[in-house]
Amino acid sequence: MRILFLTRLYYPHFGGVEKHALETSRRLVSKKNKLVVITERFKDDLLVSEKINGVEVKRFWYPHVKFFGLFYIWLWLFMNRNLIKQSDIVHCHDVFIWYLPFRYLFTSKPVYTTFHGWEGIYPIPWKNIFIKRLAAKLSTGNICVGHYVEKHYGIKADFVTYGAVETPKKIGLKVRNSYIFVGRLEKDTGLPYFLRFLKQRGIRNVDFYGDGPLGEECKKYGKIHGWVDPTLFLSRAKTCFASGYLSALETMVNKCRVMVGWDNPVKRDYWQMTPFYKWIEKGEVDQAYAWAKAQSWEKLTNIYLNLWKIK
Repeated sequence: MRILFLTRLYYPHFGGVEKHALETSRRLVSKKNKLVVITERFKDDLLVSEKINGVEVKRFWYPHVKFFGLFYIWLWLFMNRNLIKQSDIVHCHDVFIWYLPFRYLFTSKPVYTTFHGWEGIYPIPWKNIFIKRLAAKLSTGNICVGHYVEKHYGIKADFVTYGAVETPKKIGLKVRNSYIFVGRLEKDTGLPYFLRFLKQRGIRNVDFYGDGPLGEECKKYGKIHGWVDPTLFLSRAKTCFASGYLSALETMVNKCRVMVGWDNPVKRDYWQMTPFYKWIEKGEVDQAYAWAKAQSWEKLTNIYLNLWKIK
């Protein structure tokens, strides 16, 4: 089976969507499929074309200018339309708008979409809701990352997932009263809630794993490590404030207590509509660990295969 992934960012860029696409593509290739990823060339030193773990990655640059940037993407895809033509399946990771004109050019080509979630703007602009609804209508099938997507965007999901995680072989000895944060240092992650918590309790020496505009504020409470793998630190931390599903899963599978926060109804439902929020709320680490351990990358890959009706 020849599969084409469209995703705005891909490895070596860090993030939940990027890891989701990377880990599933690796496993799809291991099952004797051919997979090509089309993505943005976000740094000048990245190759235009290369193979990563058996996955063929095609990168292109485009100007980040409203409307003009999108037309540039459409032009690039048209010039490279053989990548679409040669694929049996096209799957868009939140960027169905890239594929929109080609839905009518390749009418019989199955195209699917994974809706990875919220754009971080509240209230959600009607334009964003319309684009997601249009993508759902024109897609052969879809996966929603979180039940809140169905509620706030009016989409009916074929499958709902909360991501996946690898279970660590060993969990270290927890350091008492140790706090870490994993994710983008931005308002929509719930970070201001965590910073207020730290200020009220006079907590310092917090480790922040990520980057973003709230970095200077975070420096008042600890050290910013940037985008590095937090696995070793999660193994030893007692409590982690999770910015999203991936960091929550990684926290639970390392038997850490999870903290989350929100300042609007979308982010509230983001967390409260999950099957694991009840354990976060009660601080039940063992139950959360057992659930997270069952969310393997192999299980997530099988959701894709079931969506595409491939055995």
